[in-house]
Amino acid sequence: MTKKQIVRRIAQELNIDQTLTKKVVQRCLDSIIDSLAEKGRIELRNFGVFEVRRRAARKARNPRTNQEVLVPPKKVVRFQAGKKVAQRLGLGPWGET
Repeated sequence: MTKKQIVRRIAQELNIDQTLTKKVVQRCLDSIIDSLAEKGRIELRNFGVFEVRRRAARKARNPRTNQEVLVPPKKVVRFQAGKKVAQRLGLGPWGET
């Protein structure tokens, strides 16, 4: 699903203008990015937790040449699904049958 599809769905469900909906959705996404940049973590209850983690440098192998290369350290964003998401998707202890 794209951001455009999300905007259309919300605007249609709430019967509001798509332009306003797009601004609200974009501001929400910008706030998430800002919080990750400043604090490195954002928790959205029942949805999940986004967290910036530092991945250590490691050795890898180029599959074409089979030559060993050093992959530098980098930051990655990790997502841990919340209870409602896990239940809905059948993940973890909540979604097991």
